[in-house]
Amino acid sequence: MLALAASALAFSTPLPSLAPASSLAPAAAARAASICMEEGVASLPPTPAQKTWFPKSADTAADAKDWYVVDAEGLRLGRMASECAKVLLGKNKATFTPGADVGDAVVIINAEKVVVTGKKFTDKLYRRHSGRPGGMKIESYEELQARMPERIVEKAIVGMLPKNSHGRKLFTHLKVYKGPEHPHEAQQPQPLTFGGLTNTPDKRVLEYVDPDAPKCVN
Repeated sequence: MLALAASALAFSTPLPSLAPASSLAPAAAARAASICMEEGVASLPPTPAQKTWFPKSADTAADAKDWYVVDAEGLRLGRMASECAKVLLGKNKATFTPGADVGDAVVIINAEKVVVTGKKFTDKLYRRHSGRPGGMKIESYEELQARMPERIVEKAIVGMLPKNSHGRKLFTHLKVYKGPEHPHEAQQPQPLTFGGLTNTPDKRVLEYVDPDAPKCVN
């Protein structure tokens, strides 16, 4: 009985009347007409300084690379390696882009005549491992220079390159040779020299003058 009464009450309750769509259209049109926005300033095309430049395939091609030859005789190992790493990365160019191969190729000759400072000649150690238990080999700078001087220069430069596939690709553009000869005359490499402390000792002697020291005036 209660269920029948509830169903009868539900059917007897009048539903709210819906307004016809024709009466809503004029109101919506009036609201749309009342919204008026000012016309903005026309946007200007971006200037070259606002555009992000990225090297194209022609910029990273092997034909676009310049070749340089560095005579390592008398050069300090670390300073020469840092300068060569800049050329391999392309940091000496205005088009330098991180992760893009925009650098040049470097040929280093006379690798056995590079110099180190301090006690590195006898105390600096180079380690390599065969991957098997007990397969570590340790050599001093003096021993490795007598056996394979090219490896010393290569290790110094590869340590200044990115430790990923990009750095491994840049390392292929480095050619190190023992002696003054190299097989890259066809590429016509240009001589590359470094000034300052890279290949010459300090010539300017700084004289310390104490301004508070008493002066003898005759």
